[in-house]
Amino acid sequence: MHHPYPQPGTRGRFRLIPPLAGGLGDSNPDDLVERQNEQPDARKRVLLVEDEFLLSAVLSADLQESGFDVLGPFATVAAAMDAVQSESFDCAILDINLRGELVYPLAEELARQGIPFLFLSGYEAINVPQSFRGHARLAKPADPAILLRAVQTLLRPRS
Repeated sequence: MHHPYPQPGTRGRFRLIPPLAGGLGDSNPDDLVERQNEQPDARKRVLLVEDEFLLSAVLSADLQESGFDVLGPFATVAAAMDAVQSESFDCAILDINLRGELVYPLAEELARQGIPFLFLSGYEAINVPQSFRGHARLAKPADPAILLRAVQTLLRPRS
């Protein structure tokens, strides 16, 4: 029988290998490692906007373990907007509802600047304004490997 928790006394770090999830990206995990080793200065920076402390900690760790730098997490639209105005980053992960405040003004600013982003939220697509329905949206709780694949997809050069 599979046990969701390790045996008592078992400790260690878990490492996600994003290319193993189906459908979004490379099929060989060694390719990702090789690319990261070839270009150590090319680490991509991800803006994380999430108000749930534990979830933001897990997301930050997963992103960092997968070779990304994390800007944030930010728990308010105002703090995230300040970061958008003063920092550089390559893409963003946005929770839609930050303690009752909707993230759409921030999403509008990201879209205006041409910065790719995805929504990570419990909101259904029908509840997202029409202008943002074309952006990727993953439902909480999202499989970490699928989320990492979605971030990799956001970062692909547009043709």
